[in-house]
Amino acid sequence: MKQKSSFFNFLLSFLIISFIASNVNATSYRFGVYENQELVWRCKLCNQGEMDNIFGIDWNEDGILKNLSQGSRMKWKINSVNVNESFIKFNFSIWEWTRKSLWGVKDNDSEIMFFSNPRDYSHELNFTYYSSLVPFIFPIPVGEYIGGLNLNKWYDVDNRVLPTLNAEIGKDEISPGVPSLEIKIIAIYNDQGILNSYKLYTAGNVVIIEISFDFLPFYVIPTLIGLIFVFFLSTTLYFVKKRKAIRPEKNFIVK
Repeated sequence: MKQKSSFFNFLLSFLIISFIASNVNATSYRFGVYENQELVWRCKLCNQGEMDNIFGIDWNEDGILKNLSQGSRMKWKINSVNVNESFIKFNFSIWEWTRKSLWGVKDNDSEIMFFSNPRDYSHELNFTYYSSLVPFIFPIPVGEYIGGLNLNKWYDVDNRVLPTLNAEIGKDEISPGVPSLEIKIIAIYNDQGILNSYKLYTAGNVVIIEISFDFLPFYVIPTLIGLIFVFFLSTTLYFVKKRKAIRPEKNFIVK
């Protein structure tokens, strides 16, 4: 009887462990964006002189930072999203960094692709193929995905509060003369895997580039509408009450 009970306990433990392991391995990654969604980033700060010194005068002539300048914006429009067992990818149209208020015609189309499993990358990763040195988007759950990547010594993942990718790149580590001095990057991502905040700075915490995701959360618009409605309603009631209070004084006759 005792042996039978031990056998059932062992079997139950085995099933529980197998279930947990299967759920961990079955974690599915995807992009947090959808077709026709528009993503806009705004450059809040860009010290072009320092960037010329650190990366050379052609640093913003190509890639994701092409034409970047302080006050400029960049837009993506998602055209298609595809997920399979091997890859997750999306195709998008891009409007490069501009200070114009109207977007006009798109500049080009592009595609971003990741392995469906972050551990499928067989080598240490860095993101030097992005001029920003970090991606502007990751698959979700973003914290788990970047935590599962085999990143080289430049990068450190911090998931304590918000999914954050930190980079610390020494002088001449990308190529001879690039960067010309040590740089640091803090890239924070939202729950859609979208780059929410980007800061590139040098020694002494001097910020050289600052970029932020430019959006109004879905709850802000109705909140603003509600606040405007309350403001006009309260203003109207105030003047109505004031008129009612004044009118009897004008019509009062002393006999």
